[in-house]
Amino acid sequence: MKILCLHGHGTGADILRYQLSGLRRDADPSWEFHFLSGEVECPAPADIPSVFPGPYYCWTRSFDADTIDAAHGLIDEAIEEHGPFDGVLGFSQGAAIMTSFMLEHATAHPNQAPPFQFAIFCSVTPPCSADQTYCQSLLGSLSSQDQQRLRSGQSDQIVQLPDPVRSVMDEFVKVIKSAKSITGESTTYFLDRPLHLIPCPLHPDLVPARLPIPSLHLRGKQDLPGLADCGMLVESFCESSIRKTIWHSAGHDIPRSGAEVKQILAAMEWIVAQSQLPRY
Repeated sequence: MKILCLHGHGTGADILRYQLSGLRRDADPSWEFHFLSGEVECPAPADIPSVFPGPYYCWTRSFDADTIDAAHGLIDEAIEEHGPFDGVLGFSQGAAIMTSFMLEHATAHPNQAPPFQFAIFCSVTPPCSADQTYCQSLLGSLSSQDQQRLRSGQSDQIVQLPDPVRSVMDEFVKVIKSAKSITGESTTYFLDRPLHLIPCPLHPDLVPARLPIPSLHLRGKQDLPGLADCGMLVESFCESSIRKTIWHSAGHDIPRSGAEVKQILAAMEWIVAQSQLPRY
């Protein structure tokens, strides 16, 4: 059983290995965890440098379509060179990147088998599109005044935008504000840009593709504000009958000891078993 693992923003493969140490210690010894690293250097979150030396990486710093596409390319390369993989696990930005990768694969290749047979989403942040056509359909009709509102990054301006831009960007801005301690960037860093460079979050009301694979969704009760709503949004892309959600006691992290590790492993074993059943 091979699982591709994608780290979060401002960390790296070694840090995700540590975050998963409890799960890896107690997991079925036949499970192989393959850790892929982003290639964009960035500052680490405030609590990381004293524990882990750099450099630190992310999948994208700006979240625009071209850089998301480059991150998707790294997943394609990993599958070609080290795959096939049975499943995929992502933490934070890594979970967002794998979400957009799988959804856009399903959109582009509706008659092909998914690239992974199960998925584990840990503290997922907003998945953004690598498709300029999607971005154009979302933002291309905004008036000059509405573009100014969007670029302001201010919540009282965002809520005046027409739907669906308002609902999509309102949630995105909430998460960006709460994640400033991780990214180090303000909302205007992401939004005060030419229109084609503004991130375009994926939303189930706008993206018809769904992920027909078993999925596990881990959320921290003490996680960053806004991530609970983001987690529920990503869940809505996944088939409910083969989906499990676990709320754990940690914050923006993954439990490494105690009963919660056993609970998560039991859920992982369940989605692995579900992925091996025939589906019609």
